Amino acid sequence: MRATYHRYHGVEYFLGFYDVHRGVLGGVFRKRKRVREMAEAFRRLRRCYPTQRLHVILDNLPNVHDHPRFLALLRRLHITPVFTPTNASWLNLIEPQFGVLQRRTVADTDDPNHATRRRRIYRFLRHRARERGYAGHPLTRLHLLRGIKLGEH
Repeated sequence: MRATYHRYHGVEYFLGFYDVHRGVLGGVFRKRKRVREMAEAFRRLRRCYPTQRLHVILDNLPNVHDHPRFLALLRRLHITPVFTPTNASWLNLIEPQFGVLQRRTVADTDDPNHATRRRRIYRFLRHRARERGYAGHPLTRLHLLRGIKLGEH
């Protein structure tokens, strides 16, 4: 039994975004996956793409399909949500990226804390973007950006 089996410090969620045109994966870690954390992540995403039209596939996100405040926020941020059908995660192009991320950064590790794991994952994501020629891509800095306030956009 691994030392991290009992998860005394809880778990963290990686809220990931994938640019299908560039093949760049980025995201932020959060302790919870509530509407509040999702809204903050989407504000950061908008900051990465200030002028582009965004269509975002929403997969494995509880409570957002029918949450009026979250859907209103997406409208204000000019982000079009695309919901995947039930049991159809295979349609989402980000899923294979998560597999690579898990194998390269999480598999067979025994991290002492969440911060160590987060640093390793962010380092890998930056390295992967550099290899593909997109070192300056905004998603590689998503975790460093501050979200925009509702009144700014």
